[in-house]
Amino acid sequence: MIKVFIVGSGRLAHNLVNTFTQNGVEVTGLYARNLNKGKLLSQKYDVSFFADLTSIPVNCDVYFLAVSDNAIEGVSNLIKVNGLVVHCSGMMDTKLLHAHANCGVFWPVQSLNEEKLSDFKHVPICIESSDDNNKRILEVLSDKVSSTTLFVSQEQRNKLHLTAVMVNNFSNHLFHLANDFLEKNKLPFSVLFPLIEETFEKVKYLHPKEAQTGPAARKDHNTIEKQMALLADDPKLQLIYKVFTDSILQNKY
Repeated sequence: MIKVFIVGSGRLAHNLVNTFTQNGVEVTGLYARNLNKGKLLSQKYDVSFFADLTSIPVNCDVYFLAVSDNAIEGVSNLIKVNGLVVHCSGMMDTKLLHAHANCGVFWPVQSLNEEKLSDFKHVPICIESSDDNNKRILEVLSDKVSSTTLFVSQEQRNKLHLTAVMVNNFSNHLFHLANDFLEKNKLPFSVLFPLIEETFEKVKYLHPKEAQTGPAARKDHNTIEKQMALLADDPKLQLIYKVFTDSILQNKY
């Protein structure tokens, strides 16, 4: 059995501890700078808690740095262990783990939350490693919790992260803007739920280009002008509408 150790107590750490304990991976311990959050997380999953980073066990198989991107290198330098040390970032270089001969990346391609824990069976895991042996260890871990494992280069991981920002963060921001606009006009955002669900369900089976609909796709300039006028009192939202509309108009649908 592969033994893992988790450093962190935020959204990523919660999801890692949850998915590992549910799938037969032994979580030997947990360290967190935030003592209260760390202790609560360790108690929830009956995992040993360590308040001092220098006192953590040195012979676990894999150490997960579930910390912010800016903290990866600093935390890595403080850890004196024999096992494989990995970070879970979509953008950061493995060179940040230079203090360890055995290092890698274990990046879940998902927007994670503490309140709604993700089912990792449906979460692709991107893996990088310093050698084939470490690659195999991470592959075994990934296969235990996920149905999809991808072996990627750093450049591929960075570009995949970029597109993840586009489809997740950007679309959620559009939901936010739409919600605010509807509230101002005394309409419920929930009316759009079936449309949102259909939009994301459709691209599982159709190429996004084939799934594109709307006034810009059909070159309906009359409707576009009317909708631009509806946004006259909200120049920021009008600009976003125009940028997306122009992009769609420039493509052939």
